[in-house]
Amino acid sequence: MRAAVILILAIGLRPAAAQDVPLEYQVKAAYLYNFVKFVEWPETARTGPLNICLAGRNPFGNLLAETIKDETIDGRPLTSRVILEPEPDCHVLFVPEGASSAYLRAARHMPTLTVGETPDFLQQGGVIAFVADGRNIRFAISAEAAEQANLQVSSRLLKLAVNTRANR
Repeated sequence: MRAAVILILAIGLRPAAAQDVPLEYQVKAAYLYNFVKFVEWPETARTGPLNICLAGRNPFGNLLAETIKDETIDGRPLTSRVILEPEPDCHVLFVPEGASSAYLRAARHMPTLTVGETPDFLQQGGVIAFVADGRNIRFAISAEAAEQANLQVSSRLLKLAVNTRANR
């Protein structure tokens, strides 16, 4: 819990924005922002803003938008938005619990970093799944799903994962 608070403070979240969002989603917003720093997209997906799409609903309130506001990765601005149906221009797709599996199916084999929070997210073909580890939130990575999406995940991020699935 203390590490999560330090992580949130380290990325400069404003206290008022953070108060309205459960700690779980404060931590997940910080993770989403940081995942983008450790993933390389194929050449065909390296133009324009890096779009973080939220499938169906936004559990982050304004927090994710505030976290990425005025941030760039490799000179590309970060954006976030809720999508009500699958869209092809999402670089990161966060699939919250309860969202339709159609979002994940539509992103399969696209250069999209799929991130979810259901226990079977990796088995369904997702790239990164949030995992509860006691009171902490960690993540697991499917190297196979990342490869199918034509994404290069940094070895530094792979080392931080609680489980890296090479094969399903």
